[in-house]
Amino acid sequence: MTLPASGPRALAVCLLSGIALSLAFPEPSLAPLAWIAVAPLIVIGAGASPRRGFTLAFVFGLGFFSLLLLWVSAVGWIAWLLLVVMEAAMFGLFGLGWSLIARLGRVWWMFAGPALWVTVELVREYFPIVGFPWGQLAQGQVATLWMLPTAGIGGAKVVSFIVVAINVCVALAWLGEKDRSAVASTGGRRATGSSFARRIGFVGVAGILLALGPFVGLLRPHTDTSTEPLKVAIVQGNAGPGVQVEDESARVDRHRALTEELSAEGLDLVVWPESSVGIDPTLDADIAAKVADAALAADAPMIVGANLEAGDDRYMVMTLHVDRAGEIVDRYQKTHLVPFGEYIPARSLIGGLSLLQQVPRDAVAGNEPRNFDVEGTEVATVISFEGDFGPLVRDRIDAGARLLVVATNTSTWGRSWASAQHVAMSQVRAAENGVPVAHAALSGISAVITSEGRVLADTPLYEEATLVHELAPSDFVTFYARTGEWFPLLCLAITIVAASAGARSRRVDTVG
Repeated sequence: MTLPASGPRALAVCLLSGIALSLAFPEPSLAPLAWIAVAPLIVIGAGASPRRGFTLAFVFGLGFFSLLLLWVSAVGWIAWLLLVVMEAAMFGLFGLGWSLIARLGRVWWMFAGPALWVTVELVREYFPIVGFPWGQLAQGQVATLWMLPTAGIGGAKVVSFIVVAINVCVALAWLGEKDRSAVASTGGRRATGSSFARRIGFVGVAGILLALGPFVGLLRPHTDTSTEPLKVAIVQGNAGPGVQVEDESARVDRHRALTEELSAEGLDLVVWPESSVGIDPTLDADIAAKVADAALAADAPMIVGANLEAGDDRYMVMTLHVDRAGEIVDRYQKTHLVPFGEYIPARSLIGGLSLLQQVPRDAVAGNEPRNFDVEGTEVATVISFEGDFGPLVRDRIDAGARLLVVATNTSTWGRSWASAQHVAMSQVRAAENGVPVAHAALSGISAVITSEGRVLADTPLYEEATLVHELAPSDFVTFYARTGEWFPLLCLAITIVAASAGARSRRVDTVG
């Protein structure tokens, strides 16, 4: 079978390939699809002009994000459409760059193609507005945990690099099986034969897929039992699905009651999720007393997700460190807010749009990270959207944290794939930094995650629930946590060199 090189059929193949890639992510979690879903785009885009390459990858992105982010439609189909189109345009940059890089010899394909994909993921982390990294390929590999140890080398983008490299191998094997009119991308010479290309493809797939992840996992030291574990409880007080207003005091009561039931557990830390306290406890004595009663009953320090007033119809998204006596001893203010979710950019210009009335007031961003000292262990805390950004979490681990708390509220998204996808993000953060994670979600899915990214226990959606588990703070952190974003910067450099070289070379059409 020959893949169409142009026309509507080529666009249809790219669209379907993008949809297939989305199924690798939770909740379908058909991770192996990611190893082949990008290959058709690589084959079809290899002989395209830059404009055509952009279009092919844009259509691929439409297929991918339209299904992956379907849950965004819970706040409106226009919001879903705008986000899908913006993110698909980012994928268009991959197609544009690939049309140039594919002109080089196929030895370049194995390195420059994956590097280009990583570069696009890097760009998506910062643009548009404040970035949206959802859909990084590592997030789609949590069902194959043996792939994740490589994230400890240079972050989650190493996993993305490997997945795309596998797709390049598949593409090379495919091209090697084409008819004799298939033209190699090195000066227009004919392909040297299907057996050699097929061998390169399958050896590459077997070597990268089966050896690299497990090999890195074997080399990586595991958490030493010399570190005293913390007995951690996650309290999921629940909230109704969708965008709705509920009795905030009753929500605090639910969390307090669940916490009081844990009084005999001998806990070292209790975690309440984002938005569990929606009334400012520093201004409302009754709410403060309820939080204090919970800490006293559990006889344990707590990390509590709360909203505090900031005056002038603004608020702060916080996590509060409450000691055993019920006193607030430290606080962290969310630094990376969700645009159009927690605040409206340029509200004075566009704030009147009916679509934006679901965000009646703006949150105020904090200006610094904050780790909490819990029972002698430094604990990093991030709030919801922040956990999606590898560099942001890594900075807190590098600052000394050895346990990560992700406090989130995904109740808006109903029983969609959003909650499972967010847990996958926390699994990736655990593996790339080498620290365990307590992922506390207001309405689920809450999860306890090991430093390798494995889920030890989780909760169902929209049920009041608690999780109690011992988590040993890590005695080490990964190479990535110590060194930072060297790998995506290396990929950016490779991309610039390869794309520049491709732009100077003459175009060679690759027959699919």
